[in-house]
Amino acid sequence: MKRLLMVITMALASTLVAQDKTITLAEAKGKITEIAAQPAKMAEVMKQLSEEDQVAFLAAVNAAIADMPGSVDAKTAKFLDVNTAALKSAKGGNVTTLLAEVFATVPPTALTVINEQFASGLFNRSADPSKTYTDDQYTSIAKSVLSKVQERDATAENGGVRDTFAILMLLRASNGSPENLRETLVNELKDPETRDLAQKEWISPALGEGQQKTYDPMLGAASAGSAPEPEVVLGLSFVQALDALLGDVASGSSIAAPSTFTASIAPLTHDSYAGTVQVPRTMDPSSKANPGYKRGETPREPGPYQGQYEY
Repeated sequence: MKRLLMVITMALASTLVAQDKTITLAEAKGKITEIAAQPAKMAEVMKQLSEEDQVAFLAAVNAAIADMPGSVDAKTAKFLDVNTAALKSAKGGNVTTLLAEVFATVPPTALTVINEQFASGLFNRSADPSKTYTDDQYTSIAKSVLSKVQERDATAENGGVRDTFAILMLLRASNGSPENLRETLVNELKDPETRDLAQKEWISPALGEGQQKTYDPMLGAASAGSAPEPEVVLGLSFVQALDALLGDVASGSSIAAPSTFTASIAPLTHDSYAGTVQVPRTMDPSSKANPGYKRGETPREPGPYQGQYEY
């Protein structure tokens, strides 16, 4: 019996050591090629890095993917996968810093898809029914996120365009409330020229207000080429259901813990911010979490399974 207890104790100790294992940034960078081929491995590496190294590693991975050959659709899928994995693997309190790094290091073409996917899942205001936010609280969170993004984008190429992509994510994630959020966030932009362009030329087309949705004005300003096709990107991506991370952002700001928030939140609909289509948090057509679910109706065929498509 004593021998059995000793074996169990040693096994548990080994497990704890494995969980606490850390690696250096240099060791992590040695795995970039493997991660680029299999983005799902990003989480495993991120969890073994310190907060500072997590940020540096994410930047290195994004730079490597940007330099890879391949179509804009395939590369955007990789950017979506590795950055989603990175954010979900963030050390406590590191989510906002990593999110700022996403907007600073992912090419503008890929941000066209990422801003929408993050808004519909990871950072959506109503993604976690247990955590609700008043309009004032959500505005405070949004301003805090934008401030961090602007701080990081100050040294990034096409920083104004990148800041505006962050605003678009925050507007979409708000589900249309409060009504003055757009004006509030645009006024937070520090560069007068960016503020003017965002208000008059960039945001309305990107939201499809009064016209077909297009990112062309923003991508043109960044000399970034054409936007990827979202349907193709999502077909290539392994990302399906996304965890809610807005609470992590809120807990790192100066406002109260999100678990104490109470408010009625505008529902997530296809009409929130005209011209956009929010992607459901689950692709399972039989799930009640899918907006297309209809009780008693025969579910449609599910989408592609993980690994069906190759880059």
